[in-house]
Amino acid sequence: MSNGHAIAAVTRTLQTLLVAATPNVTMLPLDKARDGAAADEQLNLFLYNAPMSAAFRNSDAVGLRPGESGGPPLPLTLHYLITTYGPDEASAHRVLGLAMSILHDHTLLGRQEIVDANHGEPVSELDRQPERLRITPLPLSNHDMFELWSGFATSYRVSTAYEVSVVLIDSTRNRRSPLPVLRRGPTAVAGGDAVLTAMLAPERAMIATIGAPARMIGSNLGAVSTVEFSHPRLSAPLVSAPETGGDQERRVRVPADAGAVCGFYQVRALTERVGVPTVASNSVPMGLGPTIEVTSPLAVPAGTVAVTVRCRPRIAEGQRVAVLLGSASAAPSTVVTPPDPDDFSTVTATFPLIGPGTYTVRLRIDGADSDPVRYRGAPAVPEFDPAVQVVVS
Repeated sequence: MSNGHAIAAVTRTLQTLLVAATPNVTMLPLDKARDGAAADEQLNLFLYNAPMSAAFRNSDAVGLRPGESGGPPLPLTLHYLITTYGPDEASAHRVLGLAMSILHDHTLLGRQEIVDANHGEPVSELDRQPERLRITPLPLSNHDMFELWSGFATSYRVSTAYEVSVVLIDSTRNRRSPLPVLRRGPTAVAGGDAVLTAMLAPERAMIATIGAPARMIGSNLGAVSTVEFSHPRLSAPLVSAPETGGDQERRVRVPADAGAVCGFYQVRALTERVGVPTVASNSVPMGLGPTIEVTSPLAVPAGTVAVTVRCRPRIAEGQRVAVLLGSASAAPSTVVTPPDPDDFSTVTATFPLIGPGTYTVRLRIDGADSDPVRYRGAPAVPEFDPAVQVVVS
């Protein structure tokens, strides 16, 4: 996060950028920007307003861990007025055009640019804040422009306004980091409750699949005994016991249950201790994609191409299904799910006017895609799996 020197750091960075339009870039109030005797080209960068950003007004301090508290950052949006001067109006207009072109092509301030422009100045830590600084044009009505110039009792010059946001100045209030709770009522409990941060796909996979070890990320996970996978289409959650791991990461396999469906689940961890009630963590989302096999020919002539795949988990009634061939998407012409719960679902889709090339097949069920990537070699390199590719000639 940045500190109180951040506003000055932004202004100096903009000044450094605008030197490409003219070497003479000043940062003065409107009534003092131009000496009446001056005749050279000049660009004046004037910060005339610094309102707070409503979008970040009540955001939490960056880096807070669960249970900690701290003052929110001061979020500022900086409004600048750019005015140009010259020996004649044509020169002033040329400098204005160059300045606007520079800012048009430079919508984000780079972290290294901020450091370089403020070398030798007080450290602002502006380059370390998580939000990038964005430069956008700021339209001003004729009334607003008139009031701005008349307030300085000086003659109006053609000007343009820009907004730089968001500058996050860290609060100077001390953060509070309470110790872990050791007791709930009269019963002693060793350690804190499990907190889930995310459920990630298995290593070298784009999405979780049934039977594969998904990664559970969070804190106090060492004592977790059960993981529940809930889905709106399931009457009861799928249950699995976590595998090896530590307090911050453990692996858990999505059960290869006959009732499993593809889509997005809510996952929570349960901690069971002797003599105390079971404690449930917060819930986090996780996508579960299908595992597919292309059963139609993998080499076909150009034109209308029919693609048939079978998949697990099976497709439930009412699920949204699409087949993707390369970047093209098509609704299935048939979806067959046999009564036998151990059997596969089979999906067929037809794609018209497909030209020669190699196309990767994916199956999308309720927004969750199958994983078309495999890894080969040492070190392992990702590539599209030929088993799910169709060659059109």
